[in-house]
Amino acid sequence: MVSLTIPVERIDAEARQLDPRRALLTIVLAVPFLLGWVARKTWMVLAWLWTAVLIGWQEAGRPRQGEAVPDE
Repeated sequence: MVSLTIPVERIDAEARQLDPRRALLTIVLAVPFLLGWVARKTWMVLAWLWTAVLIGWQEAGRPRQGEAVPDE
């Protein structure tokens, strides 16, 4: 059986050394970072879907092998 020991003293000592301004800065910077990350992922999904639509359109217009090409 595995025994789990939580280093409470170490956690307490390191928590006392944290700078509240730095923690606040991290939280404030996390918001625009996440907005940018989500925007990029959303753009990539939309670009991928649009590209799939275009390729599907092109493939649907291409004559199949053995199929006659209509005169225009």
